[in-house]
Amino acid sequence: MSPHTVDNKEKINVRDRLTDNVLDLSLMNVSDIPVDEIKNLRRATVLDLSNNRITEIKSNFADLIQLTVLDLSKNRITSICDDFGLLTNLRRLDLYSNQITRLPLTFGRLKNLKYLDLQNNPLHVEFKNMVGLCSDNNDCLNAAKRAVHFMKQVEKKVVEARINQRQEQQKAAQLAIEQVKEEKASAEGNSTDDIKSDKGKRKRKQDSSENPSNSDQKESETIEAGGEKKKSRTGLPFSSLLWVLFILMALGILLFSKHSDTLETLWTDMVGGSDDIVLDEYIK
Repeated sequence: MSPHTVDNKEKINVRDRLTDNVLDLSLMNVSDIPVDEIKNLRRATVLDLSNNRITEIKSNFADLIQLTVLDLSKNRITSICDDFGLLTNLRRLDLYSNQITRLPLTFGRLKNLKYLDLQNNPLHVEFKNMVGLCSDNNDCLNAAKRAVHFMKQVEKKVVEARINQRQEQQKAAQLAIEQVKEEKASAEGNSTDDIKSDKGKRKRKQDSSENPSNSDQKESETIEAGGEKKKSRTGLPFSSLLWVLFILMALGILLFSKHSDTLETLWTDMVGGSDDIVLDEYIK
């Protein structure tokens, strides 16, 4: 096992820190969690990373699915990856004294969580009041239940909102495509009218040559028909331009719908503790 190098240039052999099923990496000045090394220690179900300099829980942390107890207290954590909910075996989670402002959207999937300490974090006051304190085991148990239940409801609403959003975008794209088809059909209809107008003009010229007495009247009609033809022909490029614009609009809507998952999914402020307001913040 290759040693893991931390910012202070000290080398930590992760395997040497394992006793039975407990991996103790506390007070090691760690800022970058050695996930790959820990992952290979399948019997390390208890991980202590307290009193370090960790600022972020990255997405690869979700690979540590063997964990049942995780202590991240007294670090500098500001963000937790949204894959954190994949740690479904987790029973005890200590996040005391960090800089966490919000939980990941998938937090509600931690169905086995029986202990949660979120104290001394800059969470919104309404969320703090909802979760409650963690002054003893019973309080921490209730905090875990409330947080998991609440986040499960939030994730459900967010998923429903995203589905509705995609459906609306698909409807808008379909409407744009239908409008394009209508414009194209209209343009083809104008082209047919041009052909009919040309035929009428030729017929009137023929009638005029056969009947000179009506030449003035036929000439007037020919001029009028020619004007209509000119108007129709100048209208065709305009319809084609609209057709192109509608295609671009439809493509833009479809592309936006395809990549909408890249939008921010975490809330920035849980004003009033309302699920609807939380939802609005999540889907911003």
